[in-house]
Amino acid sequence: MVELSPWLNLFAKIGIAIGACVLGYIVVRIVAGFLADVITWSGSEIGDKGDHPTDPEEDTDESIEHVPGLHVLSDYGAEHTFVDKFPTEQTICATIRGLDWLEGFHQVLLVTSPGVCFEVGGSLHPEDGLSSSYSDSKKGVFKVISESPSSVAHMEELMVSFYRGDGRWERLNVYD
Repeated sequence: MVELSPWLNLFAKIGIAIGACVLGYIVVRIVAGFLADVITWSGSEIGDKGDHPTDPEEDTDESIEHVPGLHVLSDYGAEHTFVDKFPTEQTICATIRGLDWLEGFHQVLLVTSPGVCFEVGGSLHPEDGLSSSYSDSKKGVFKVISESPSSVAHMEELMVSFYRGDGRWERLNVYD
């Protein structure tokens, strides 16, 4: 075996280390690119089976009731805001509490699947009042609360109950 001088031995080790770093960098870039493609592909498949547009703001023929997520219609339906495709209970509460129910007229819609929608809305202005409804277009069901919600907190309670799936919204209120 050939004995190298200490300096040459050091340069050889540095060269090997640099080569390993470059090779490692190349491998990491290849793996990262592959994983990014896989994640993008699988993410587009999960929960999106083509039943609804991925961007509800796109100009489509589908009604809001067929685009899953949390929606707000304001100014008697003139303005549409898509809040969240996968809302949490906290998002629902913050959305309802964040609207000016005294001066504005709003509808908050929670669409759980295309055609299945729960809505609370209206205004605290006496001329308008508050309301709540449930619809399932696939089953041909449309129900409106018989006695108007008494407050914004009541509407929030109804929407959260529907979100949780606990049935309280329907047991404690009559929907025709």
